[in-house]
Amino acid sequence: MRGAKRTPTFVRTFTINQVIKALARTLRAMADDTIDSQKGARICNGLGIMRACLETQKLGQLEERMDEIAGRVIARRQRDEEHIRPH
Repeated sequence: MRGAKRTPTFVRTFTINQVIKALARTLRAMADDTIDSQKGARICNGLGIMRACLETQKLGQLEERMDEIAGRVIARRQRDEEHIRPH
């Protein structure tokens, strides 16, 4: 199967902290010439993109959570106001 692309058998998920640690390791390896700076730059570029994607995903999750909490606060205030009003 020459030229055929291999598909990964599993997908590993990374956290933002893991990506940042990998960036730091890559930069240190470039500094001590363990890896070529051009190769290191490509790795850092990919890790930077991955970090941006993870941060965007996390911001979306936080926005959803804030909307959920805001809805609960509004509902509670309305319920409290109904109890306080004289009939």
